[in-house]
Amino acid sequence: MFGKLSSPELIIYTFVALILALWFHWRWKHRYFLDLAEKLPGPPSYPLIGTTSMFTHTYDETIAKLKENAEQYNYEPVGTWIGPIHYVSVVKPEDIQIVLNNSRALEKGQLYSFLKSLLGEGLLTASVDRWRKHRRIISYAFNVKFLEQLYPVFNEKNKILVKNLRKNINSTQPFDLWDYIISTTFDTICQTAMDYRINEKHNKTEFLDLMTTIANQLVKTVNRPYLYPSLFFSIYRSMSGLGEKLELINKLPLQLIDEKKIDFRSKIVESDSYPEEFTNEKKNKFKTFIDTLLEASENDPDFTNADIRDEVITMMFAGSDTNATTECFCLLLLAIHQDIQDEVYDEIYNVVRDSDRELTPEDTANFSYLEQVIKETLRMYPTISVFTRQLVEDVKVTNYVLPRGASVTISPIVTHHCPHLYPNPEAFNPDNFSIENVAKRHKYSYIAFSGGPRGCIGMKYAMISMKLMITEILRNFSVHTDIKLSDVRIKMNDAFTRKVGGYPITIRPRDRRPSYVRRNTRVA
Repeated sequence: MFGKLSSPELIIYTFVALILALWFHWRWKHRYFLDLAEKLPGPPSYPLIGTTSMFTHTYDETIAKLKENAEQYNYEPVGTWIGPIHYVSVVKPEDIQIVLNNSRALEKGQLYSFLKSLLGEGLLTASVDRWRKHRRIISYAFNVKFLEQLYPVFNEKNKILVKNLRKNINSTQPFDLWDYIISTTFDTICQTAMDYRINEKHNKTEFLDLMTTIANQLVKTVNRPYLYPSLFFSIYRSMSGLGEKLELINKLPLQLIDEKKIDFRSKIVESDSYPEEFTNEKKNKFKTFIDTLLEASENDPDFTNADIRDEVITMMFAGSDTNATTECFCLLLLAIHQDIQDEVYDEIYNVVRDSDRELTPEDTANFSYLEQVIKETLRMYPTISVFTRQLVEDVKVTNYVLPRGASVTISPIVTHHCPHLYPNPEAFNPDNFSIENVAKRHKYSYIAFSGGPRGCIGMKYAMISMKLMITEILRNFSVHTDIKLSDVRIKMNDAFTRKVGGYPITIRPRDRRPSYVRRNTRVA
């Protein structure tokens, strides 16, 4: 019927037939999964290509598309395809709670598999079995009693930050907060978690820049389905220079670990000389996060040097970057909203008056309005805008069954901007987190620290450190900016939310009188 086929034509037809055969075989093999997937609402998708409407050029466009889908499909789960991966976007707090608390949804998704190249199998990226084991080991370093011992470090680092910021005082030229804040949060996490002081012999700036570059490069691979197969990703890693950067980034954490191993062995020798009445509780008082890791390695041959490295670099990455992002956004928002800044300062004044004394755990407990401001900052600009869970079994949410094998996408920035949860969601309003308003909402309406068993282990650490830094800055300076809230644009950099163009502010010496006194003085 077709006449005699030439060799090239025969090869083409054979290749097409093979592709079709593989396609139909795959669909038959996954027919149960596809049946459930097709019952979910969502935009049209096409073989091999997937859901073309989800391929966007910028981060703003991606978030806008997620919000648009949420509204269009009445906040029900929305199914989309990116290459061979089926994503289900879950928005309603009731559905988010089911997913995040379900033992069948503890595995992380595709985004995290790429980040393993940088972070290894630390808490953020680990498989479920490894995560359970590591979390049990690490949880000690995040209990309240241990965190209270860290206040002298927080206070010391924040005073250094204030000293460094002071050179910008009264300048009419705005400066970007980011370099000052990220440097401080990195120094702080290294000392609080690892009892390690970063000094001149370490190229901290190079390490932080390299970490951002690598993570940003890895995050971009998520929208490149052709890199999902491990063989293709290995080729990309080699040809793009990513492999060389990954080797270089390990230099500082490995040096830190080697030095702390020597310190740890010295502590063991010293502890042997403690009198009997020196209890384990007193011994633990001096145990840091990295001591906990090194102790686990001593006692468990399955807890390897690689495990220590993975947790150390995860702590360096997540413990510095997330706090710095929120602190920069928070100070910028306070610069935009002078009335709210006044209210925060009045609370600080009521607690510490105009003194320069060091802050205490009792002080931070009294900064309730500042906590509302920080939570509202995280509502508007959550540090992680999208995270995923891989389903190992079907999961029933309120109106649908999510199929085994799907990647469930949860976007805090989408849920946090739902108007039925937060009226006028684009406005900065710390009263969203008043006791009365929180009581009206579902618990999972706010997921800045994720939730469920794999929620952020460092949430208490983050809130304490952010309160202390912002308080110390506002005790010394008032912050100002010419930009408006409507000018703020965000992007996704190194897996975290960032503001396009940095965080430009100016600072002035703080008038340490409460705002009502200042206002009355001006009127008089």
